[in-house]
Amino acid sequence: MHDREISIDEESKRLDTLRRYDILDTPRDERFDNITALTAELMQVPLALVTLVDADRLWFKSAHGLDVREIPRCSGLCSSAIQQDGPYIVEDTRESPVERDHPLVTGPLALRFYAGVPLRADDGRALGVLCIADRQPRQLAARAISHLQALARMVMDQFELMRALRQVTSIAEDDRRFKLLFDKIADPMLLLDAASGMFIDWNPAAMEMLGYPNRDEIRALSPADISPRRQPDGRDSAEKALEMNAIAAREGSHRFQWAICSPYRDTLVIEVLLTALTMQGRRVFITTWRDLTSQRLAEQKLLDSEIRWKFAIEGSGDGLWDWNIPASTVFFSRRWKSMLGFEEHEIGSDLTEWASRVHPDDMPSVMADVQAHLRGETTTYINEHRVRCKDGEYRWILDRGKIVSHDDAGEPLRMVGTHTDVTDRRRVLMELEAAEFGHRALLNAMADGVFVSQDFRFVFNNPALPQMLGYAPDEFTGLRFDQIVHPDFLDLWTERFIQRISGAIEPVRQYEAKFLRKGGAEVIWIELIASRFMFQGAPAVLGIVRNISEKKKTEDIIWRQANYDALTQLPNRLMLLDRLDHEIRQSRRSGQPLAVMFIDLDHFKEINDTLGHHRGDLLLQLAAQRLSSCLRETDLVARLGGDEFTVVVSGLDDMDTAERIAQNILDALQRPFHLESELVYVTASIGITLYPHDARCIEDLLKQADQAMYDAKHLGRNRLSYFTPSMQQRAERRMRLVGDMHEAIAKKQFYMVYQPIVDLATGQTRKAEALIRWNHPERGIVSPADFIPIAEETGLIMELGDWITRTALAFALYLEQQFDEPVQISVNQSPVQFRNKKPQYPDIVQVLNQAGASGELVTVEITEGTLLDADAQVLDKLHRMREAHVQVSLDDFGTGYSSLSYLNKFAIDYLKIDRSFVQGLAPHSSELALCEAMIVMAHKLGIKVIAEGVETAEQRDLLILAGCDYAQGYLFARPLTGEAFEAFLAQGPQPL
Repeated sequence: MHDREISIDEESKRLDTLRRYDILDTPRDERFDNITALTAELMQVPLALVTLVDADRLWFKSAHGLDVREIPRCSGLCSSAIQQDGPYIVEDTRESPVERDHPLVTGPLALRFYAGVPLRADDGRALGVLCIADRQPRQLAARAISHLQALARMVMDQFELMRALRQVTSIAEDDRRFKLLFDKIADPMLLLDAASGMFIDWNPAAMEMLGYPNRDEIRALSPADISPRRQPDGRDSAEKALEMNAIAAREGSHRFQWAICSPYRDTLVIEVLLTALTMQGRRVFITTWRDLTSQRLAEQKLLDSEIRWKFAIEGSGDGLWDWNIPASTVFFSRRWKSMLGFEEHEIGSDLTEWASRVHPDDMPSVMADVQAHLRGETTTYINEHRVRCKDGEYRWILDRGKIVSHDDAGEPLRMVGTHTDVTDRRRVLMELEAAEFGHRALLNAMADGVFVSQDFRFVFNNPALPQMLGYAPDEFTGLRFDQIVHPDFLDLWTERFIQRISGAIEPVRQYEAKFLRKGGAEVIWIELIASRFMFQGAPAVLGIVRNISEKKKTEDIIWRQANYDALTQLPNRLMLLDRLDHEIRQSRRSGQPLAVMFIDLDHFKEINDTLGHHRGDLLLQLAAQRLSSCLRETDLVARLGGDEFTVVVSGLDDMDTAERIAQNILDALQRPFHLESELVYVTASIGITLYPHDARCIEDLLKQADQAMYDAKHLGRNRLSYFTPSMQQRAERRMRLVGDMHEAIAKKQFYMVYQPIVDLATGQTRKAEALIRWNHPERGIVSPADFIPIAEETGLIMELGDWITRTALAFALYLEQQFDEPVQISVNQSPVQFRNKKPQYPDIVQVLNQAGASGELVTVEITEGTLLDADAQVLDKLHRMREAHVQVSLDDFGTGYSSLSYLNKFAIDYLKIDRSFVQGLAPHSSELALCEAMIVMAHKLGIKVIAEGVETAEQRDLLILAGCDYAQGYLFARPLTGEAFEAFLAQGPQPL
C-alpha cells in the first residue's frame, strides 16, 4: 500500500478542506450511527468509527462501541490511514513496529486489530477515516475490504449531503429576505411553479391589481385561470401560457403582453416579465406585471413633452411639420397653417397639402434635397423655396428638417422640421444688393446676424452678429476667420469663401457650422446662408447667420435617445445594427474578418431579484465600463437589453485577437463588484461568430453568436464558445422535433413495448416495465432520450404521459383476463407529471377509478428528482397511491447523493439498482460490494430490489447470491411488443 508523505503545506490544505465541510463538533446524527452499526454487523467487529482527523485530535462523528466523542491525536492508526491511497489494515497491532506503542493499543482499549479507509473529499484530500477495530488479532477477506470501501463512500455521500443541506439552508435564508422584499415591492409580482404551472405566491400589489380581497381566492390558480379564454391575438390562453413558460425556461427570461381578468376586475392588458430561477431546488418563474395603462400615460407624457417642444418652437414664430414617411402623412402645426393664411381645419394631413403649394420652379431642388437626406447623404435637410398662400401669393420659406427614427432595416420612419417665413429677409437681401446697404435700419432690426467678408475677414456686420458671439460691435469688425470659425469647420469655410469670390461654380448656399464665442471657450452652432456680393466695388461674400444651438441640442437629445442605452450610455440595438452594417462593408473592402460576440452575465437575474433593481442597474453600469475597458478604440460594445451585451471586433489580423479580447472580458467580469454596501461576484458566457466565415448577413451573425453564447452556458458558464454549424443544426432539428411531436399522438406514431421483470427466486415473470417508442415517418425509431426531455420542457409530457398510463393499464387489464392473475406493469412518471394539478390530466389513482381497475395492476416508477424538496402535494399523492394499493419504485438508485434519506422518509416499495452498477459486476468487484450493501439496506427497510441492465448469466448469479429479488435486462428479454410479451408469459418460468 502506497504511503503518502504529507508535508506541512499539504496538511494545512487538508485541514482547510476539513473545515470547509463544517462537520467538526456537530451533534450526533442517526444516519452515521446507522452506517457504523451496519459496518460493525457486516464486519463482525465490536468497534466501528467515523473519525475526523483534526490538527490535534481525533473527533468521532459516530462511534459504535465507544462512548467518547474525541481523543488526542498522535501518530499511527487513523493518522497513518489518512496517508494511504487505499485501505490501511493492521492485522495485529502488537506485531506492528508503527502501531504497537499507540495509546489505543497499550491503554485500556487494548486494540489488536485495526482497518481504516480514508474519507476523501472531491479534491482528493482526506477528512478522516471510516475504521473498524477489535481486541483480537484478525484477518480481513477481500470481500470484506470491498464492503468497507463501499461503506466509506456512503459516509462521504452523507458528508456531501450535509454540505448541500447547509447550502440549501443558506438559500432558504436568502429566500426569507426575498420574501420580505417580495411582499413590500410596489410592483405586482407572483411566483409561478415551473413544474405544475400554478402560481404559488402573490404579493399584495398583484392581488390588488386583480381586486382579490383575500388569499383564499388565489390558491391553486394558473395563468389561464386569471385570463380570458383567448388572448388579444386570438390564441388560447392556456396553450399560449405553456409556450411563454417554455421560452422563459429556455432563455432565462421572457417579456410579452398578456390579458388578465378576475371576478373583481375587467380584462386588463399588461406586460409580463417571466424570470426563471431555482429556489430551494425548485424551478420557479418570478412573474412581474406592468400595467400598460402606465405605459400609455408615459407615452402621453412623452407626447405632452413633444407638444411643449412644438409650442416652444412655434413661440419663436416658426411652423412645425412632422412627416410619417411610410404612411405619407404629415402633421402641420397651427402656426404652419396660419403662416400661409389658412385656418386649422382648412389643411389636412396628406403630404400633397404641402407638395401642391410649392412653387413649380422650386420643386426640383426641393425634392433633390429631400431625397439626398433620405439617402443619408446630408446630416440635415435645408431648402429655401416659395410656397403659395391662401390668397394666391407666394412667400419665401426656409424649410429645415431631420430624420429622427429608422426601422430595424435602417429605413427612415419619421422626419421632423420647421418652416420659417424668410420673405422679409429675402426682401432685405435684394434691397441690400440693389442699394449697397442703403437700408441700414432694416439690418439693425434683424434678429439674425448679417456680415460681409473680404480678405478672409469680417469687414461688415449688423449689431446682432457680435451680440450673438459676446463682442461689442466695434470689436467684431475686422476679425479673421480663424478667430470666429471653429477649427473643425475652418477649412470648409475658407474653401467655400474662395469659391465664391473667385467666380467659380458657387457652392451650396446653406449649411451648418460652429462659431467660437469671445474668448474661444464656448461654441455655438450656426446656420449660414451665403451668396456672392459686390461690396465697395470688390468681390465679397454676404452671409446671414442664425444661432441654432438650442435646435442642435434638441436634435442631439432625440438622436441619442434613439441610438444609446439610457442606463449604461452604451450604443443600443439600433446603433449596433447601423455600425455592424458599416463594419461588414468595410470588411468586404479590406478583406479583414470581424467577430461578433454575444455576452450574457451569468446569474444576473438572481442578483437583480435579491438585491433589488437599483443595485442590478448599478451592476450593469459597472459591467459596461469594464467591457469598454477591454476593447480597442475601433471596437464597439452595445447593450441589447437586460444583461445582454454585444461586441463587434473589426479589422482582425488574426483570429487570436478576438479570443484574447473575449478572455480579457471574462477575466474583467469575474473580479468582484462593489454595489454600495454589497460585494457580489458574477461571470459571463460569451458566444463568438465570425464574418465572413460563419455568416454574411447581420441577422445570421447575431443569431449564431446568440446560439454560441447558450452553448457556453450549457458547458458550465464563465467561458467562451465559437459558433459551429452543428449548433444551428441542433436548434433546427429540435424545432422540427417539437413540431412533429404535436402530431405524433394523433397520428398514432407512438407505441408501447414491455420489458419483463423476472423473479430471481422462481424464474416467474409477473411484472414488466412499460417503455414508449416513437416510429417517426421519416427518421424511423427516435430514442426516448431524444424526445422525452423535449416533451418535459414543452409541456407535451402531460399529454404523452396520460396516453402511456392509459395504454399500460389497458394492457394490464387484458393480461389479467388472459392469465387469470394480475401482471403488474410499471409506468415511468417525470417530476412534471407527478406535480401536475391540471384537471384534464388525471393522476394514476383517478385513471384507475375511471377504469374500475385495482391499484395492484400498476407500479409507478419515479426518480429522486420527484422527491427532491417534496411538498405537501407530492406527499398527498404518495399517500393516496398507497391507499389505492399502487406501489412505488425508486428508479436509478445509487446515482444521487440523497438516496438513503429518501428510503427513510418516503414509502418506497421497490428499489431499482441502476444499470451502471450492474454492468461492472464481477467477483470481488467494488460494484458487487455496493450492490450487496444496497440490497442489505433495502431489505432491512422492508424494500424489495430490482436490478436493471442484467445482460450476462454471471451478473444474474451474483445478484441471486447477494439476495436480489428481481432483475430485468437483455439476458431475459429485450423490450417486447404487447403480443410478444404475452407469448413470453405463456412460456412459463425462466431457467435460472
